[in-house]
Amino acid sequence: MAWSHVRRPRRWTRRIPGGFCALLGVLVISGTPLVAAGSSIYESVPLGPLAPSGDPPPVVVADQFVGVKFHVARPVRTGSIGGYFATYAPGVEADIIGAIVRLDGPHDFPDSFDLSTSDVLGKTLIHIIEPAGDYAGDLALTLTEGWYALVFSATGVQDRHNAIMPRMDTDIEYPLYFFGRVIDPSTPEWFACFDGGGLDGVRMFVVTDPAPPAPKPPIISPDPGLGRLGHSFGVGNLVVSGFDPSQASPSAPER
Repeated sequence: MAWSHVRRPRRWTRRIPGGFCALLGVLVISGTPLVAAGSSIYESVPLGPLAPSGDPPPVVVADQFVGVKFHVARPVRTGSIGGYFATYAPGVEADIIGAIVRLDGPHDFPDSFDLSTSDVLGKTLIHIIEPAGDYAGDLALTLTEGWYALVFSATGVQDRHNAIMPRMDTDIEYPLYFFGRVIDPSTPEWFACFDGGGLDGVRMFVVTDPAPPAPKPPIISPDPGLGRLGHSFGVGNLVVSGFDPSQASPSAPER
């Protein structure tokens, strides 16, 4: 029988490389709070101030996906899924994949790293721009009673395929975070899933309404650099953007 994935008690996710944590402070500065649409079906962390210090934020990259497990008590209809993301590199817009996976229970994991197996109920593309904030993609599914996983994975190996997940200051109860890691890059179907992994404070959510489009604020500066920044707000699915940077000071990362 081909081996696909293993279950182990606890390991640690890959974290953001050095230098990017300082960038997150810049990303939060230009955020304008918006109102998230729809009713919440699940969220791992409330939207609020970023964690002041501590572990550096996890990353969604080619050899690692991140996720959280949640339970549905009665049938619900989803509209979109998302999380609090930042671009992986300055000025590089990114696209990642979000998915909902059916689980056999709270100790189960997705059956595939590339999210290609039948337990994956649906996938969506999430476009991430600056500043850091809640980004989402449309995903309409009917979920019956049972356990599910909300998973975010990279679309490739370049910066435009990856994302950072800055941490919020608090969790809601005890989210069942997990992550998947490719063990052999030449054989992507060989991967391992681990519970925990230092994902505390990572925000992921499922809501009932489709993701609202990003706002298109006017360009107010003739400076070419600022002009490009203003124009970039016209794409992506921005639900709620970053908070006041005075409430957040991400820590210096360590490998």
